[in-house]
Amino acid sequence: MRHGGSRKLFDYWNTLRAGRTAPERSEIEPSDIRSILGDTFILEVSMQFRTVSFRLAGTRLCAAHGRELKGLGFLALWSEEDNYEIARSVARVYRDMTPVLLSYTAQSATGRALDYEAVILPLAPAADGNPRLLGIATPRSSPYWLGADSIVSNSLRNSRIIEPAPPELLQEPVALPRKSRRFGHLTVLDGGKSESLQERI
Repeated sequence: MRHGGSRKLFDYWNTLRAGRTAPERSEIEPSDIRSILGDTFILEVSMQFRTVSFRLAGTRLCAAHGRELKGLGFLALWSEEDNYEIARSVARVYRDMTPVLLSYTAQSATGRALDYEAVILPLAPAADGNPRLLGIATPRSSPYWLGADSIVSNSLRNSRIIEPAPPELLQEPVALPRKSRRFGHLTVLDGGKSESLQERI
């Protein structure tokens, strides 16, 4: 992972799971990842209809594509020749419960190109049986035209599995005071109201 946003979300996910295969969706607190929330997304896999769609997408991600992504099929963002590999990569995440890193080139409506990185992470199975995945997509740079010249297609360069740290290398949980929680080596104290991702989705 080359992008700081990718590492931050991955480390947050890895901390939350605390040695389990994946964390629960309800454990994710938007306030914990406030700085990267605009680039994050949640995908829902419909086992009945065999589709993968955005259940939630951050404001920066939507602005880069020039439209609201919620409800849109994930494969619609990719070039037709990449659909099979993208579908296979997503399937690895929810079937094998394994994080996947995607490196790709985004192409704008006027032909501009921008390198992107995306990380897709498994969440514990939902009660309705439909897998949900946590992800982030971030550009390698922020050119002046991003958000004005909409991204219309993505071309995959590489897809690879990310091996999480084994449970024995994770920090042991530390008892925290009420209304505080552990984030890596930091203790985060709650202050004010925050809307949980569980409530939003």
